[in-house]
Amino acid sequence: MQDLPKDPDLLAVVAEFLRREVMPAVSNGLAFRVRVAANVVDMVQRQLTQPENIAAEEQQRLRDLLGEDGDTRLLTERLCQGIANGEFTLDTPGLADFLWFVTLHKVAVDQPRYSGYLNARDR
Repeated sequence: MQDLPKDPDLLAVVAEFLRREVMPAVSNGLAFRVRVAANVVDMVQRQLTQPENIAAEEQQRLRDLLGEDGDTRLLTERLCQGIANGEFTLDTPGLADFLWFVTLHKVAVDQPRYSGYLNARDR
């Protein structure tokens, strides 16, 4: 339905509730676990709000880098094997750019306020 709140909005409400109402009302040990839960909710919210083209771009970059077709999981495994075997190095055209692309998008979901991420993103 069009009038229902969007999933990221619902998750933001849950995270806020956990932080403002549940954490202050429970013991220190449980408060820590509630904070972890709120952080997980925040991460899922950020995953849901990432542009849809990020996953497609990652897959296309993998295809271009490897010269192969396949899904992202399979291509990532192939790339990891190639790196482990020395088939791909930082001298491989496109590898460093691909690794930065993936890293920046993962950190954007996991730790978006991390100063190293913010500096790299702004470059």
